[in-house]
This record gives sequence, C-alpha cells and structure tokens, in this order.
Amino acid sequence: MNQFELNRFDKHYATVSGLDYKPGFASCVAFFVASLLHHRSVPSERRRRPIGTWRVCTALGLFCALGLQATGARSAGEAPQLVPQLILAALSQHPALRAQAGLGEAAQADIERAKWQYWPTPSLGVERANASSSDPNYRGGGTVSTLRLQQPLWTGGRLDGSLSKAEAQAMLARAELEEVRQQLALRVIQACSEAAAAQGKVVANEQSRDVHARLLGLVERRTLEGASAHSDIELARSRLDGVEAELAAARAQRDTALDKLRLLTGRSLLADELSDLANMKTAGFPVITASLADLLEAARAQSPQLAKARAKVDIAQADIAVAKSTLSPEVYLRAERQYGSYSTPSQDPQNRIFIGLTSAFGAGLSSLSGVDAAVARQRAAIEDIQAQQLAVDEQVQSDATLARTAKARRVSLERVRASAGGVSASWERQFLAGRKQWQDLMNAAREETQADVQLVDAIATQHLTGWRLAVLTRGLDALLAGDPQPMVKE
Repeated sequence: MNQFELNRFDKHYATVSGLDYKPGFASCVAFFVASLLHHRSVPSERRRRPIGTWRVCTALGLFCALGLQATGARSAGEAPQLVPQLILAALSQHPALRAQAGLGEAAQADIERAKWQYWPTPSLGVERANASSSDPNYRGGGTVSTLRLQQPLWTGGRLDGSLSKAEAQAMLARAELEEVRQQLALRVIQACSEAAAAQGKVVANEQSRDVHARLLGLVERRTLEGASAHSDIELARSRLDGVEAELAAARAQRDTALDKLRLLTGRSLLADELSDLANMKTAGFPVITASLADLLEAARAQSPQLAKARAKVDIAQADIAVAKSTLSPEVYLRAERQYGSYSTPSQDPQNRIFIGLTSAFGAGLSSLSGVDAAVARQRAAIEDIQAQQLAVDEQVQSDATLARTAKARRVSLERVRASAGGVSASWERQFLAGRKQWQDLMNAAREETQADVQLVDAIATQHLTGWRLAVLTRGLDALLAGDPQPMVKE
C-alpha cells in the first residue's frame, strides 16, 4: 500500500467515522494490517518479532489516536479527556492558587477601605491638665473631652487616586491569579507530554530489547555451528546493553514526569490512565485551524501577563494622582462637641463647626520629586506592556512553528518507520542467506528503534504544542468547558 493509498484510506475512515480528515491515523492502521499479513506469510522457522511487524501496534499506537481530532463537540457517551481532568485536579488543590486567592481577597478589602475614606472621620479626645491653683487659664475642671467628626470636602485628587489605585491593584491580583492558573495548566500539559513520550520510548525500547535478545540468541547458535564469528556475539551483546541503558533512561524520564504530575494534581495516575495517556485515547490534542495573525490576537486578549502589565500602568497613573494631591491643600469640614472647660467651671457642653485647610507638602521639594518618580514608573509600566506582548507573540509563534514542523516530521517519520521495518526484515533474510553482514542486520535493528523513538517525539511535540496553544489562545475557562472550536490552521 503506497502513501497515496494510505491517504485515501485515511479520508475514507474519517468520513465513515464522522471525523475531520487528519492524515496519519489510518496509515498506522493500514500499516499494522499489512504487517500482520506479512508476518503470517513468513515461514514459522524464520518468523521474527521486530518492532516493525505485528507488535508495531503498541509502539505506534502510543500516539496514532492523535489523528482522531473531531472538530465537533464530543458525543454524550464519549469519555472526558484526561488532560483537562488533570488540569482541573491541579487547579482544585494546588496551594499556589489558594495563596493567590488570599491576595485577591486582600485587594478587595483595600477597595472597601478606599471607599470608606470618603466618609466622615470620627475622633474622641480626652485631656486632663494638672495646673497650679493660681493659673488664670485653668480655673475650670481638670478634664476636657472633645468629640469630633471631620469630613473632607476637597483633597486635590488624593481620595480618587487612592480608590483608583486600590481597584487597579485588585485587577492586578486577578491577573496574577489567572497567571498562576495558566502556569499550572502549562506545567500539567508539559508533564503529560513528557510522560506520554517517555512511555512510548519505554515500549519501543522494550521491543527493541526483545529483538536484540532474539538476535543475540541467533548469533550464539550460529557461532556454535561455526557459521558466525565470536566478534558478532560481542557486537550483539554491546547493542543489547545499549538498548538496556536507553530503556532505563526512558523509564527514569517516565517516572520523573509521573512524579511531577502527582505533585501538581495531588494524585497518582492509574495504570490504565497512563496507558490511555500514552495511547492518546483520552488525551488527544486540540486541532490547529486558525491563522497565525488570529492566534496572536487571541493570545494577546487572553494573556494574563498583558493584563498584569496594563494593571500596573493603572496603578502608576493612580500614584501620579496621589503624588500631585500633596501639592494642594485639603479643605475639610469639622463638627465638635466639647465637654468641660479648663477656664470656666461647670461649663455646659459646647458645639462648634469649623471649615479649614491643611497641607502636607513634605520637606523641601520632595513632593515634586515624588511626582517625577510616579511619572517615571508609569513610563516604565507602559514599556513593560510592549515587552510582555513581545514575549506572548514569541511563545505563540514558537509553538505554532513547532506544531507545523512536528506534523511534517511525523508524516516523514511514518514513511521512514514503514521503510525501516521492511528493510530490517529483508536484511535478516539476506543475512541468513549469506548476502548481508551481521553488522548490517544490527544497524537495521537499531535504525528501526531510532525511527520509533523519533516518531514518538514528533507526535509528543504535536500533543504539547496543541494543548499549549489552546491554553494560550482560548483561555482555561473555555478549554475546561470543552469548547470544541479549533485553533490553528495547519
């Protein structure tokens, strides 16, 4: 079956399944069926079990379900995707979110506090004087109590600036909370992709180990029969040791990724969940269907980093208003009721109303310097918006490029993988017939494994960039709500 026939089979499978056509999945299925037929056609005494025959379904099945990317909503009976489930688990229990939520509550309390500053300020003063009996100014009682209520009439913009700053700080707290949520989601996606890729490499290397062990047994028997040199045994053993080392490294990578997931989500993956994650049965990535310009626009609108930068500009603007208010006097109205008098014995309570001015210019020209500092901070905050936008654009462009490159690599590697399996089987037959060297057969087996590992990496990159772009361009709320809208055009 050539590549054209595989693509036609892909499209037919997508049509009868009600799915959007994505080349690659049916290619894996067709290749698997063809491998089965080829395997059954080989005589039993010469039948081998390389990665390229009937066991290819496990290695390539790690990610082939990624081709099943429906652009419509999930059916009612379809299982929820594992990646959003893990993201929800992380968002529901991670202490970083609770800490940031506490800061958000504090910011809301600061808004209420700023609003109360418009209200009158009550105060109570009690003083007692101990003067000599001959002092003419203190012939009344020794204790005077004063109840005051002072209302600001004009503050030069201080109260408005304080309220605006509190509201901007609340916006900043919300943006920081969303940033923490986004970063947690991206960390979960990264760990999921690492775990899936590592598990795929574990399977590929386990099968490669079986192949190399079988080849070692073959060459040992041939050496005993005098058909092969002892150096061929040493080569087979060294290659088998190398595969064992790669297998140990892949297992370590998988365990490390699973530990990250456990710490992020608060739970360990079950065996079937790990299998589903590696096979992408419940962890398929979002489809990429929008232009790069639309991606950038969506990412800028969703970016919590840009929201933070804009909130900092608002805070700086409010600081300017507060700093300028120190250059103006404040006008206030004060009502007093005084009990007792130092000068008049048995004085009845007295009521008074005052209108006054007060100022707090600060030492020297420090108030002007404070205004200059606030203006400079605002300019810096405005420049930070541009810096954050560049960072967002860079991330989106990088992920979009990686996604498209990974797709092209996947198509090429699927062909390489099919070719490597056929070459390996052919060269083993030629080796047994005396037309190929032992090292050629060893190299073919190694190239087979390398093709599997590279294919796993390519599809893992598709998985990683697809979910990451979904978070960056659609936002967590839409993503976790199961919004099926595609994102980037491939």
